Amino acid sequence: MKKLLAPAIVLSLFGLSISPALAANKVGDSCKVAGRVVTTSVQKLVCAKVAKNLKWVALTAPAATTTTVAPTTTVAATTTTTIAAVKPVVTLLRAGGTSTSSSVNYTVTGDKDLDCTTLSTVIGVDFATKYISAINSVVQTSAKVCTVNAQSKAARDNTVYDTVLSAAATFAIADTSGNVQTVLLGSPQTIWVTRAP
Repeated sequence: MKKLLAPAIVLSLFGLSISPALAANKVGDSCKVAGRVVTTSVQKLVCAKVAKNLKWVALTAPAATTTTVAPTTTVAATTTTTIAAVKPVVTLLRAGGTSTSSSVNYTVTGDKDLDCTTLSTVIGVDFATKYISAINSVVQTSAKVCTVNAQSKAARDNTVYDTVLSAAATFAIADTSGNVQTVLLGSPQTIWVTRAP
């Protein structure tokens, strides 16, 4: 009788250990708590707002995995990572689609408090541009928002200039905990500027 019970107990424990892996979250799936981070056997995910909905977004850090060993079988389980050590998820947005002023605004918005002083106003460092002569300023307009004011090259000739701000190859921004993000979602952003003579 004891010999029959042992395999049954092992099989029931194996069934319990495999369920977290089967229920693992995937990129694009909906989630409930913004900022929650999980590490699966495939990648590290963060719950972030995408197009007004909370979804799992992949982070660039490699995934750490934990294994549960059953007889002749290894199963990867999901572990939770401390939120303070996770990079912020940042998104580039524009103030509007069109403008009649040469001074235009874009925003970098994070899911955590950002340190806007870590963004450079020098073109080519954090931002690449098209029809922009200068980045006038980067201002901390709220805990999670950096406003970037740029000078469009649009001439006073009623011509439409596609004034573009995008992440440079060396883009990097830090949150207030010092975690650095090098991926800027929503990049590039275009404002069509038309100035009257």
